[in-house]
Amino acid sequence: MNKITLLLILFFTSIHLLSAQNFEGVIEMHQVTTNGLEYDLKWYIKGDKIAYELSSASSRGVQMRFVPLKSSNSMLMISGNTKTEIPSEKITTPVGFSMEDAKLEEKGSSSNSDFKRIQEWQITTAEMTARVEVTTDIGVNFAEYKQFFKSDYGLCALAESGKAGFPLNITIQDKQGNVLAKTTLKKVTRMPIADSYFK
Repeated sequence: MNKITLLLILFFTSIHLLSAQNFEGVIEMHQVTTNGLEYDLKWYIKGDKIAYELSSASSRGVQMRFVPLKSSNSMLMISGNTKTEIPSEKITTPVGFSMEDAKLEEKGSSSNSDFKRIQEWQITTAEMTARVEVTTDIGVNFAEYKQFFKSDYGLCALAESGKAGFPLNITIQDKQGNVLAKTTLKKVTRMPIADSYFK
């Protein structure tokens, strides 16, 4: 009986891990930054491939898609029919941002109708405090993409922390409590994603 129970546990665990790695779909978010700009974000995820589209009301409907290219260590920027590769060394970190002596605290776990495993982390540095809610139901580890997201406080902090998980909600505050950036999850749609989104 114990052997059968153990085998069943191992079987269901392997299925759960496999489904986490094979998430495919679109995750929609809204981001507000310190200078008052607001953006809509759409993440396209297929296994370990990611891309995101950025649009804002002020850009008059213009959308830009960004695709991290590990093979060339560059970020592909697509706007209309124009494609530009940006070397990762040209992507800069926010002024004064440093993860030196950063403190990580686990703030709890939860689940919702979209994800079974959600973890909240607080990352504190000399300049800011980031509260990052992530799910490990999606098999993307931002530590592997940190050279591509150096310009975003929250993603940079998550990547530099080495903690696995796809960010769902991020709030970044400076030492005075002012919100530098806030990203909020809006919608999760599981659906097939064409390979063309990643090139």
